[in-house]
Amino acid sequence: MSIRKIICIALVISSVILCVSVTAAEKSTYDVLAEEEPASVTELTLSELEDYYTRETTDKLLDPEECNYMYGEVSIGGVAEFCHVYMRTFILNDVSDFTVYDLESLAKRIVAFVKASASEKYMRCIARTYNVRISKVIQGTDGVFDSIILKVFIACGEKTEDREELKNGYIADIAQELSPLPDGERFIRLNELILDGRFRYDMTQNHRCSSVALVNDGMGVCEEYAGFTSLVLDALGYENKIITGETGGIPHMWNTVTVAGRVYHLDILHDGPVNEAGEHTSISRKYLLVSEKTITETHKIGEPYVALSSLALYDYVFDGYPLEISDAFEYNGKKYVYSIQKTSASGLDEQLRTAGFLSVAKAGEELDGSDVISSGCEVSVVVNGVTLDKCTLVVIGDTDGDGEIGGSDVELLTEYLLSGGAEINDLFLLTADIDGNESLTVTDLILLYDVSRIDDQNGQPGPDEETEDTTGAADTAETSGEAEG
Repeated sequence: MSIRKIICIALVISSVILCVSVTAAEKSTYDVLAEEEPASVTELTLSELEDYYTRETTDKLLDPEECNYMYGEVSIGGVAEFCHVYMRTFILNDVSDFTVYDLESLAKRIVAFVKASASEKYMRCIARTYNVRISKVIQGTDGVFDSIILKVFIACGEKTEDREELKNGYIADIAQELSPLPDGERFIRLNELILDGRFRYDMTQNHRCSSVALVNDGMGVCEEYAGFTSLVLDALGYENKIITGETGGIPHMWNTVTVAGRVYHLDILHDGPVNEAGEHTSISRKYLLVSEKTITETHKIGEPYVALSSLALYDYVFDGYPLEISDAFEYNGKKYVYSIQKTSASGLDEQLRTAGFLSVAKAGEELDGSDVISSGCEVSVVVNGVTLDKCTLVVIGDTDGDGEIGGSDVELLTEYLLSGGAEINDLFLLTADIDGNESLTVTDLILLYDVSRIDDQNGQPGPDEETEDTTGAADTAETSGEAEG
């Protein structure tokens, strides 16, 4: 290898060692750590290194037994700040495809995925800056890279030992109080606990990036509120992540949490409006376990964060939702519910007292609230994307399932009676049994004909006729439903 090439390689490596940084951080703290004997050395390939940072928890990545540590000054956005700096040392193997000219881009690539991998962890709330240094390149006699020694630095707002003390004390006490409660009551109490006056919002926008500081100082901003919430959720065993985005055009951070298999957004800070002193003046549930649809009405999510299939379609309901369709009845092992013609889907929801949690589908397509229901529709109570009860709709007289009572319904019943008792399905029997005696006779045909004739008078039956005939049909249906149930 020529002297000129050796000098070139040395200059490039020197440049990488001294200059690779996300935020042009202060060199002295990094220099001191880099010169120390590594607390531990881990051998990985580049893909394994990325997987390591994606997989491991904040506590593992900042483990004081595996990291070199120093509390020192670093530059963040050109401003010198004191941070808790942790350094991990790696030997990167399987690097024969890299050349000396790739080292700077390699370091930047590692910084990028270290930062990204921490994005959904608690670390997102406490990390101030990231830095990578390539400290040594080992080459074979042919000049091909055998391995690279690199050091990954993360500067944080809190010390790992202090966080562990907080988790084992203050956080553990909160978890012990909340653990006996069911999910809904846990989150109501957690919301109240964080907003009960023990913390206040820092109107000076001082980003401490530390749950320890939030508890010690009694104040913080979104990072501290979201981080503290995350620690409590961890202690309670809930899968949770940190979300970044905006609200009102201002950068913001909040949580997501998985409850009963569904992912909800949780922004406790915004459940407590503040006064000029940053004190929470009231407590709401506006952002307590809400769907993406609800959160995005006021928040802008910064990046994708969870598989769409697990997202909650509705806000979590803490009380007041129905567990079943109370007016449903069973016939031959299948559940049905009665209604009358020209009822809308929202009208059926009101009739069945299902508080807005009723889903009505026709041929697999969900109806809008203003759509008219018909016999054969599938009626379900759905809460947070979970179906609690389901049955088939019976509209008295609507034998053909078009939602109206007319000549075609009369024809179908007439054909059945003339057939001498041909086989029919249960839905036809229930829709055509106007008198509710569990059999189809000429009486049902006469009643059905009367209802269809009234309805065919330009769609405007006289008030006396409408009251007598349609109410009679509805009363019969209700009686029949009670008898069947």
